[in-house]
Amino acid sequence: MEKSAFLDAMGVTRWRSADSQGKPYLIIHDDGDDISQHSLVKSVLSLLHIDESQCEFDTEMVKGMQVVWDMRKMRVRPRVAWIITDPIEALLQGHQGKRELWQQLCLQLDKTASMDTNKSA
Repeated sequence: MEKSAFLDAMGVTRWRSADSQGKPYLIIHDDGDDISQHSLVKSVLSLLHIDESQCEFDTEMVKGMQVVWDMRKMRVRPRVAWIITDPIEALLQGHQGKRELWQQLCLQLDKTASMDTNKSA
């Protein structure tokens, strides 16, 4: 079992400085590269009305952050992300992954719209 997954399962939080302002959203990916400027990531965040400056991009779960998108190749439980897909490279290869991404986006947008409607009522 991977060390970070074990710590997450045990509920152990990672150390973060109290001085630093935390970002509310997390995007988890396998790649060590900076994916924050990728056109697909920008498009998905835009559809979700999330600015990329509000997101932390990491390769592992960070407790206390809302996971917007989990695009790791290996699926790790618990699956708490709004959107769960294959890594970007796999998404760009075929249509099935894009279709599943679009379906999850629609579900999330419908969920957000219904929550907004209930708040205003």
